[in-house]
Amino acid sequence: MAFLGLHVAVWMVLVVYFAGMLLMGWWSRRGIHDQEGYLLGNRRFGVWMMVMHAFGAGTNPGDVAGVVSKTVSGGASGIWVSWMWMFGTPFYWLIAPVVRRMRCLTLADFFQERFGKSASALYILVATAGMIVCLASVLLATARTAQGLMGKATVEAADANGWQPQAELGDGHSSGTIPKPSGLEAATPPATLSARQSEAWFFGILLVTTAVFLIYSYWGGIVAAIRTDMVQGLMIIALSVIAIPMALNLKEVGGLAGMRQTLAATDRGNLLSLFDPGVFDLWTVILLCVNAPLSALAFPHLIPVCGAGRTEWEGRVGFTYGNMLKRICTIGWCLLGLAWLAYLLETGSAIHPDAAFGDSIRMLLSPALQGVMLACVLATAMSSGDAFQITVAGLFSENIYRVYIRPGADEKHMVHVTRIAGIAVVLVSLVVAVFMRQSVVGAILDYFNILSLVGVSTAMGILWRRMNTTGMFCSTISAVIVFVITRYIGGLPRHVTIAAPILVGLVAGVVGSLLTRPPNREALERFLAKIYVPIGQEARLALPLDEAVPPSQRWLTAGGLFVVKPSCQSWLGFLVTFAICVLCVIVMQVLLKG
Repeated sequence: MAFLGLHVAVWMVLVVYFAGMLLMGWWSRRGIHDQEGYLLGNRRFGVWMMVMHAFGAGTNPGDVAGVVSKTVSGGASGIWVSWMWMFGTPFYWLIAPVVRRMRCLTLADFFQERFGKSASALYILVATAGMIVCLASVLLATARTAQGLMGKATVEAADANGWQPQAELGDGHSSGTIPKPSGLEAATPPATLSARQSEAWFFGILLVTTAVFLIYSYWGGIVAAIRTDMVQGLMIIALSVIAIPMALNLKEVGGLAGMRQTLAATDRGNLLSLFDPGVFDLWTVILLCVNAPLSALAFPHLIPVCGAGRTEWEGRVGFTYGNMLKRICTIGWCLLGLAWLAYLLETGSAIHPDAAFGDSIRMLLSPALQGVMLACVLATAMSSGDAFQITVAGLFSENIYRVYIRPGADEKHMVHVTRIAGIAVVLVSLVVAVFMRQSVVGAILDYFNILSLVGVSTAMGILWRRMNTTGMFCSTISAVIVFVITRYIGGLPRHVTIAAPILVGLVAGVVGSLLTRPPNREALERFLAKIYVPIGQEARLALPLDEAVPPSQRWLTAGGLFVVKPSCQSWLGFLVTFAICVLCVIVMQVLLKG
């Protein structure tokens, strides 16, 4: 029995899931009386909760649907839609304690303290744009996946040479070509569904899924987000493995060996290669990995992800290994995409790449498991969406409203303003999702690049004493201009749109700082002492910089740099994380080559 394209069992699972999440959001609203409680949960969470929060906040349907979409249209290189963060992950181990020691409520507080109010406003402008695109990609991927699972996605018209999906990446490359179908098999939506009907379903699904996470995060703030991430993180892990055996066991696929044989026999290029000359070639992947820690340094939700734990250790382990868990799950997403691509090639079926994940689930799983899987998809959307919504709203309330509009507002009023701002953020993201609905992958790559534009000045502000307000403005504005020109006007290759803004931002920051007055020495030394004095040793913050951070503890000081000697914990954690990253790549290579 079906209702609106879904079996009754699916609806039953979804009703239970939605009710549970809303109940948890309502319950979490208790005890939230101030901004620190709403935005950081009063910094009371342990290691396991922080790991699952980082995993949930960093994993969304855009990752799963994006990897499967790009894998179906381009082969194994689609894994870099999510793995572009891979070799930035070891740096998370080093970033997390510095962020915790900032002792800030939002990342804009860092910019205000280091560069002034105007720099904080510029950061909010750029970061908000990036996170709105990010949240739009989450909403878009959720709707497309649910649309595919419900059989409400249309197949693009085929031309004489085969079906050509129109999911452009914005750099002149199509998201891929799937052979012209000899007949629409089980993976194909109903032939009677018109494009207008499909779009109507897309908008309906988009609105409903947005409404649920908007309500529970409105009630419970970051407390609700972290508690639901605990549940939803486990569901995301299930999502990463539950459909893989079923896809590989299809007779058309024939297991790993059969999948490799089918993909190797095509004339569509090397579908079993981790690098694709069209989009994810070796140089692009290297640049994405260099870009990753810069983008991470600009995350508006970096403060709660690193700072909601009880100590530095919780933030460090949570931020690093929550994201490492995502890297491991990505292997499963790519395998599912490859198995489904082999099935499509063997059957001559055709689907829209962005709906491939949902379509495969509809084919592979029973109605009850489809309900679980759809709940998992919604879980990934909500676990990321709530974190993005809350932190971007916090930027506005703490660093715009409190500073410029109503400085004397009490905490109860500020929490109310943050909640209203969160609604506005989601509504704007909803509009952006509608305009970007042609490509999930393109939206993911855009927000990744946008955040790095301000991440350059974040890194320079931490590591280089001579960096000042003028340098921050020169760096950020120059990087933004170059990104817009290379990405949207010039239509240049992806590796140019990644490298050019970073390089220009770095040079502009140095030149702008050197040509103007250095920052106030007293304020700079207070800031440096703060980020290098561990949590729990607050008495040292009152000491002069040379006593709080003695010269014997400094590692790099040439040219105005200020980098302390890494501890044994920092070195060991960095190397272990890097080794896990290398091991993930080796495992994937073994799976591809046999």
